[in-house]
Amino acid sequence: MKPEQFLERWKSEHIDSGTQQSDAARLVEDLLADAEKEGISRDMLMDAAGGGLVNYIVGAIKEAVEEELW
Repeated sequence: MKPEQFLERWKSEHIDSGTQQSDAARLVEDLLADAEKEGISRDMLMDAAGGGLVNYIVGAIKEAVEEELW
């Protein structure tokens, strides 16, 4: 199996699966709940993240993965 094929299969099994999607949804729910406890609205989070809350979350995960790999 070529590495590219392995990565696609792994992504399909681990990232695209319902489990990881549930983890992603839980992460967003936790973020919004924690912000609400601090009196911070979703709109305020969007502004703080430069309008791209999804990009902010993805970037944070990317940083954590990069730290783990290197």
